[in-house]
Order: sequence, then structure tokens, then C-alpha cells
Amino acid sequence: MINIREVRTEDINAVSTFILATMQEVYPFPLSKASRNDLDDMEKLFINRHDATIMAAFLNDKVVGTIAVRPYDGRIVSLKDRYLLATTCEIIKCYVDHQVRQQGIGSLLFERTVDYCKQKNYKTMYLHTHRFLPGGLTFWRKKGFQIILDEQGSFQTVHMEQEVNQLL
Repeated sequence: MINIREVRTEDINAVSTFILATMQEVYPFPLSKASRNDLDDMEKLFINRHDATIMAAFLNDKVVGTIAVRPYDGRIVSLKDRYLLATTCEIIKCYVDHQVRQQGIGSLLFERTVDYCKQKNYKTMYLHTHRFLPGGLTFWRKKGFQIILDEQGSFQTVHMEQEVNQLL
């Protein structure tokens, strides 16, 4: 049975190992410093904050999926001034183990994320995905996210958003 919950300090190593292995599997380029910082500073960035979280799906005590929420910081130049930062969050680190994809784990993680965003009074969810990620763009479109910018470059980055009150 799948157990989805917020990551605790004692889960950090297992969750970081899962995310790192999954990212190395699906990304055709080396991980950025920012991605590594998210893993190295997980406790400070997600666990010990009132406006951010990271959740994991556990199957027989093994991490099989993750998703994280944090305040959007306005760092993406091509989206400058698009969002009210006080009420916009960013969805990141949404991964499901390739052996258990297409079994609803991503949807369960996302449902918990929506609940969290509502509790924290976020109004807008922002994310970006990449066309090369297995199932990423399709998954987010099925969840109602709209493409706001498709960069088409070597990173194949697609920026998406959804209003929280339109979800579930």
C-alpha cells in the first residue's frame, strides 16, 4: 500500500537518493547547482519552513515518488512580473519511480500538494517541465495546467500554471 506523507528529517537521505537517481536517469545533462542545493539543503528549504514542503510516496518503506512546493521567487527572467509572489508557489521535484509509473502515484502526490497549497493560501501554482521528461508534459496537462511559455531551446523547457481554486 502506498503511504504519502510530508518528508521528515529522518527521510532526507532516502528521499535525496531517490531524487538524485531519478534525475540522473531522465535528464540528458548534468544536474544544476540549484538542483543539488535543493537536495543538500532539504531540511532548511522544505522541512523547516511554514510555506514549503516536500512529500514522498513510500511503498514498503521505499521511496517511489516525490513532489515539493515552495514559494515562487520570480527568478525566471522570461516570466518577470507575471506573478504576485506572495500567493504563487512553484511545484518541483515531481518524480515517480519508473517501475511504478502509470499507477496513480503521481496523481496521489499531486492531490496532497493541492491540499497543502489551499491550506497555505496559495492562489497560483507555477511549474516548468521539459519535453524530454517521460510523461511530464502529458501529466501536467491532464491536471489542468496551461502552457504559458514554451522555450523550445536545448532544455525544451515548458512553463505552466494553474489557479489553485480550479483544482480538485
